[in-house]
Amino acid sequence: MGTVAERQVAHIWKRLGFGPTGADIDRGVAAGPQALVDDLLSRPLTTPANWNFTTATDWVGQNTFLGQQLRLMGTSANPAQERLAWILQGLVVVGIDGTVYFPDLVAHIMRLRGNPFASYKQLLADVTPMTGMMKYLSGYQNSRQHPNQNYARELMELFSLGRTHPVTGTANYTENDVREVARALTGFALNWTTGAIFFNSSLFDSGTKTFLGQERGNAGIPEVLNAIVAHPSWGYYVPRRLYRELVGLEPDTATLDTLAAAFGPAGDVRAVVSAIVHHPSFLSDAAIGAKAKTPIELVVSGAKALGIDLSTVDLSWQLRDLFGQHPFLPPNVSGWPAGRRWLNTSVVMTWCAIVQQFVATSRNTTGGVVAQLLATATPATAPAVAARMCGITDLTPATASGLASFVTSAPWNLDRAAGTLALVVVSPEFFVN
Repeated sequence: MGTVAERQVAHIWKRLGFGPTGADIDRGVAAGPQALVDDLLSRPLTTPANWNFTTATDWVGQNTFLGQQLRLMGTSANPAQERLAWILQGLVVVGIDGTVYFPDLVAHIMRLRGNPFASYKQLLADVTPMTGMMKYLSGYQNSRQHPNQNYARELMELFSLGRTHPVTGTANYTENDVREVARALTGFALNWTTGAIFFNSSLFDSGTKTFLGQERGNAGIPEVLNAIVAHPSWGYYVPRRLYRELVGLEPDTATLDTLAAAFGPAGDVRAVVSAIVHHPSFLSDAAIGAKAKTPIELVVSGAKALGIDLSTVDLSWQLRDLFGQHPFLPPNVSGWPAGRRWLNTSVVMTWCAIVQQFVATSRNTTGGVVAQLLATATPATAPAVAARMCGITDLTPATASGLASFVTSAPWNLDRAAGTLALVVVSPEFFVN
C-alpha cells in the first residue's frame, strides 16, 4: 500500500497535470505534497515558441497538430498550464463544423493556451469576436435586421453564469435578457472571400437595450460583459466548474463563497485555482480517486507512463469514432461529458488496442520503459514496480494477484515485462483519476 504522501502526490499530478510517472511520485514525496502544488502553480508559462505546432492546415496538418497537443499535455514544462487550457477548451467551446475551419479552431486554442490563468473576463472579451466563436455560435448571422440569439444564450448559460444561481436557485436570466443581449452583440459579418470576421456598423442595433436588470443604453460587447461580471452568479459558475474539475466533488456553500471572492470582477482564474488546490478538500480522501479518466486522460497518461511520443502517433480516428472525445470535435457547445460515462466497453476495448500499440513500441525501444522494468524488477516485485512506473500507488488485492499470476506463468523476459505493463495500464486502478 502506498503512503498518504504518495497517494496525494499522484493525485496532484492527475489534477494539475495528466498523471505521474514513478519518478514524479518520488520527487513529489521528497518535496512534500504542498511544495509540489506550489511548484506546479509557479512554473513559468510556456509560449508558442515552446509548442512547435505545425502551420499546415490540411488533413495531415490537423493530425500533426493534434498529436503535438496531446504530447504537450503529458510532457510540457508547465503541466498545470496544459490542464487549465484543456479545461477551458471544454468550457469555452468551439469545434470544427460546417463553417468553423481548422485555422479558426487553431486561433481559438492558441488563445486559450496563452495564459489560461489570467482574467476570464478578458478571455470572453477576446474570444467573442474571434472567427471561430462567431462561426460556431452564429454570431456573424446576428444583425439588427435578422437577430440570432445563439451566442447570447450560450454566453450566459454555458460560458459565464449558468441557468440558476448555485446557492439561491434564482434564475440568472430571462428570455428577454437573451433577446436584448443578442441585440448588443449584433454588427459582425463574415467576409466569405477571406474568411475573416469584421464589424459592419450598418448591421449593429444601436438602440437602447435593457438586460440583466438594468437599462444599458447603446450597449455592445463591453457593456454586456460589464453586466455579466456584476451579476450575482458571476463569481460562482466558473469557480464551481473549476472546483469540480480539479477536486472532483461538489463544493459546499462556504467554499463557493470563498472562491467567488477570489474570482472577483476580472475573473482571476489563477487566484481561484490556487484557492482550490490549497483548500483541504483538494487532498482529502474523498477527492482522491473520485473521478474516472476520460479518453484524452487515458491516452496522455498512458503515453507518459510508457514513454510514447504522441506527436508521432495518429490516434485521430480512434478519438473521433471509437472514444468519442476528439479535441477538435466536441459533441456540442456544452463540451464533453465527464465522470463514469466513460467507463464503458467501447472505451475499454479501444484503450486495450491502443495499449498494445504503445507497449509494442516501448518493447522495441532500446532503454525504453519495458527494458527498464525488466532490468529493475524480479518476478516477485514486478507487479508493484510496474504499477509505480505507471503512477499507481495502490493495487487492489485482485489486481495484484492477477498481475502476479501473469508474471510467474512464464520466464521473466522482455515479453513478460511488456505484458505486465500492458496489464497495469488497462487495470481498474489506471482508469481512476
